[in-house]
Amino acid sequence: MSGSDRPVKQWLPPVCIMAMQTASYIIFGISGWFMPLELFSVLLFLANVVICRILIKGGADNVLGSSIMFIIMTHALIGQRIAPDSLTSGSILMVNILILYVGFKIYENLSKLHFMLFVVSYGILFAVFIIGMENAEALFLLALMGLAATARDFRLLSYYWALVVAFTFCQPYAWPAVICLFFLIKILQTASDNRASATLLVFLASGLLLVFFVLLPVLILLADENSRNIVNMLKDADVLNALFTTAITATCSTLILTVLCVPLAYALVRSDFFGKTFLLSIIDLPIIIPQSAAGIMLLRVFSKQQVLGEFFFHALGIRFDGTLLGVILAQIFVSMPFILKSAMTAFSAVPLSVEQNARTLGASALSTFRRVVLPVSARGLLTGCILAWARAAGEFGAVLFIAPYPQTAPVAVYNRFTSVGLVETAPLVATLILFSVLLFFVMQFSINLMPKVHTRERN
Repeated sequence: MSGSDRPVKQWLPPVCIMAMQTASYIIFGISGWFMPLELFSVLLFLANVVICRILIKGGADNVLGSSIMFIIMTHALIGQRIAPDSLTSGSILMVNILILYVGFKIYENLSKLHFMLFVVSYGILFAVFIIGMENAEALFLLALMGLAATARDFRLLSYYWALVVAFTFCQPYAWPAVICLFFLIKILQTASDNRASATLLVFLASGLLLVFFVLLPVLILLADENSRNIVNMLKDADVLNALFTTAITATCSTLILTVLCVPLAYALVRSDFFGKTFLLSIIDLPIIIPQSAAGIMLLRVFSKQQVLGEFFFHALGIRFDGTLLGVILAQIFVSMPFILKSAMTAFSAVPLSVEQNARTLGASALSTFRRVVLPVSARGLLTGCILAWARAAGEFGAVLFIAPYPQTAPVAVYNRFTSVGLVETAPLVATLILFSVLLFFVMQFSINLMPKVHTRERN
């Protein structure tokens, strides 16, 4: 570019914009579109005159300055006509100038991805607050100021969009949604800091969307409940009895399943026999069968009026329907696949060569199982026990049919809901959620305390 061309390229854009603004003032003023001599219109015209003079003298960046002049001109001709009042009109102009400045600096100093996200974010905000909503100009301006403050950093921008989504689309549950989204964003950021690949981050993000819809109802329920209501629930004798019954029966059913299913899982992994595939399919039946159907089946077989139930009652004095034994029976039926499948997975991870080496050194089969296999697979077995316990504690349908009394926690929630309604049941549900989360957290923490067994890698 020659020296004679530089001054022309410097003053030509601002002068052209001034000419366009002047001509538009005259044409639109004559047509009656707006009053050119209105104070705000005159101030906008004078502002562009000043900026034009500065740009001609080379006192500012020509591209940025010309862009600001264009925004002022379009606002003078169109923007202030659309704005509901003069205060909103001035705010829109100032915020748009700020956005232009921030966008220019991002384009000049940061990556193209930053700039693209900035432009896309502006377009989405405009579509949501201006096109999609009525009388939302103030929210649009507030959102733009937040965008200007956070667009320079991907992390800040992600938290910003979490706030926008929560307070725009998740009302009246904005704060629970914010907490949930912030937690999930932190997970993604931590994975990124640990150098997870782009593919893993995409997979993780898509899965966290499902986590959001699981976690959000829990947070909403807890946030809506007064702590005093929860304390009162913990003082209620019926609630305490239901919690105690749930804990006792779930623990008993898990112990029974552990004693019976762990050896069975080891036998299924280490042996082959006729009908093994069919047997494995039968094990999964409790997962497929509806809870109500499972309760009816158990009632059909083990109630006092049926042949087998009558035998247990008259011969052994054992009754299942309407007793704690019936609750345990239903919990065992629905929880068996969880502990059995987990145990089989844990045993499958133990190399057969480890057992063979122990047998070669003189250990018996039972001693090898007790001293070698169980310690190596202990973490997987404990995970299966926790899953079985949680499934047993949360069982409702089968328990309701065979033993509605004494009440477990799920049955107590159902009975309370049918008698007093949703609002009065919510504190009980919140109490059960806190109880379940605390207990489950303790169980998971106990797994992490267990030592990990590492097998030596072969070259």
